[in-house]
Amino acid sequence: MSESDILLEGSMENKAAVEDEEAFIQSTPDYHEDENAELHMVIRMSLEKPDAETTEDTMGDIMPIDREEQAELDQALFLSNLPPDMCDEQLAELEQGRVNAANTVMESEPKVEELHGSAVQLVKHFQQSGDCTAIDDAVQLMEEVIKLTPDGHADKAEHLNTLGVAFSGRFECLGRLRDIENAILVTQQAVDLTPEGHALKAAWLTNLGNAFQSRFECLGRLGDIENAILVKQQAVNLTPDGHAYRAACLKHLGSAFLRRFEHLGKLGDIENAILVNQQAAVDLTSDGHTDKAARLINLGSAFFRRFESFGKLRDIENAVLVMQQAVDLTPDGHAAKAGHLNNLGSAFQGRFEHLGELRDIENAILVLQQAVDLTPDGHADKAIWLRNLGSAFMCQFEHLGKLGDIDNAIIITQQAVNLTPDGHAVKAALLSSLGDTLFRRFQRLGELRDIDNAILVHQQAIDVTPDGHASKAGRLNNLGTALSCRFEHLGKLGDIENAIIVKQQAVNLSPDGHVDKAIQLSNLGGAFLCRFQHLGKIRDIDNAILVSQQAVDLTPDGHALKAAMLSTIGDVFFHRFQHLGELRDIDNAILVMQQVVDLTPDGHASKAARLKNLGSTLQRRFECLGKFMRYHGGHCSLQTSNSKYIR
Repeated sequence: MSESDILLEGSMENKAAVEDEEAFIQSTPDYHEDENAELHMVIRMSLEKPDAETTEDTMGDIMPIDREEQAELDQALFLSNLPPDMCDEQLAELEQGRVNAANTVMESEPKVEELHGSAVQLVKHFQQSGDCTAIDDAVQLMEEVIKLTPDGHADKAEHLNTLGVAFSGRFECLGRLRDIENAILVTQQAVDLTPEGHALKAAWLTNLGNAFQSRFECLGRLGDIENAILVKQQAVNLTPDGHAYRAACLKHLGSAFLRRFEHLGKLGDIENAILVNQQAAVDLTSDGHTDKAARLINLGSAFFRRFESFGKLRDIENAVLVMQQAVDLTPDGHAAKAGHLNNLGSAFQGRFEHLGELRDIENAILVLQQAVDLTPDGHADKAIWLRNLGSAFMCQFEHLGKLGDIDNAIIITQQAVNLTPDGHAVKAALLSSLGDTLFRRFQRLGELRDIDNAILVHQQAIDVTPDGHASKAGRLNNLGTALSCRFEHLGKLGDIENAIIVKQQAVNLSPDGHVDKAIQLSNLGGAFLCRFQHLGKIRDIDNAILVSQQAVDLTPDGHALKAAMLSTIGDVFFHRFQHLGELRDIDNAILVMQQVVDLTPDGHASKAARLKNLGSTLQRRFECLGKFMRYHGGHCSLQTSNSKYIR
């Protein structure tokens, strides 16, 4: 049985027997006082631990007496103290009520199990096909099952867990917040009803952690990912070494560490994510195991995220390697094939962006197109696969400049947006991707409608992103970049003012140590520089140098973006030199531009442009110090330069 079966079905193979319905003696016409003592004895026995014969078919855990049973026992004790002629009628009514209730429970039991079994099959069908209708039907069936399952029933926790899985699946399909809220609520109840030491306690905790993580990904609230890690760690702790479910628990814990790293950028989280995923995928999962591929994908994702943050080539090589293994292990027709291809495509694209080798982006488009083709319309993941394919086309466009690639990127990403209903949790992310793509085409063709549309959809993305969401800062930054670009095109002061405002908001929303903090600071510096070039206020160029230097300082040596951060501050130094003529600025510009060139590997897509920038800056200093310029007092008398600086 795979881990998904364990998480869903729970204790289906370990059903509890119906509770004994003969706790009370039957009242008879010849009731006498000796029976009073017998009644007391029977009641006491019903409160004591059942013997081995009674519990032979149960789960091995003593179910607590619920409120209704306790009230019934209290009533029986009260009646036992009444005179015989006063209690016969009451006892008869009580017994008849108990018989009717017992008959109702016995009659409904097969119906409940039939409904539950049908719901489980619908959930599995959804997991295989992504069919949103199936998961909606599963939720409705499980809500009926819960109504028919009395408190204290041995299967109550299992039924609540299944309902939680169904709610989570419907949230995945429709993105409605109330579904993930309900998933957390009912799964928490399942956990609370399950005693310590129960065989399925860890599974319920893992499902609860996954629900917390899903809500975090929707709302970006730090408390949710903290809770996800907490309960998933509890699940791991409850699962002993050598247990068949330990690898699954570690995999889910690794996923939560990865999400918190993406939010806070703490090195310890990504290290833990790689560690536990390594244990789950390699150390504890044998070749041929049904979940080997899925666990390799999680490990590859952790390597990929560490590469994005720290730029170590070894990490992206490992990411591609293990994700390719996962694809190779997944047979054609398997429900997970498309998802594994999608992840591999993202890894190919990441390596292309680092090394610039054309075969990587070609492979990325190839496998991402396969993922889309394998995913039927209406599948919950179709829009995400389309968005990623559009991103790969855009990446290839930026490398080769073929207009067909950027057109494909826009068409495909628009399809992803159109497939996603308003209010869905991923709508904002898809709008943001569409805005990026429109922005890139504007940069290529200069058509005003593209930049106007880019600003429009970026604003829509922000409007549907709740405050506190982990992606809020990034989306504000994207809007600011589009506003800056329109300002450079049309010269409307309101655009650059708004760009600085939203980019400053993006910086303020990113905590120190966040992986994107340096990028946002660098972009803010670019906006200050842009306004300086328009208005000539020294305060703006000073602010540009200040925040650009902060961006450089936050970016560790060896990081893939170090060269880009240095390039930005070199640009700012150069422009301040152009304005004030201080030689130290042109010297600083040359110094950092030389570092940029040194950090850019041969074959990198930006190598030529960065060499040209360095050459232009050296030429400018030569012009300043040579016979064509008058040098005095440490300053140059500046003249108009025809050289163009490339960012």
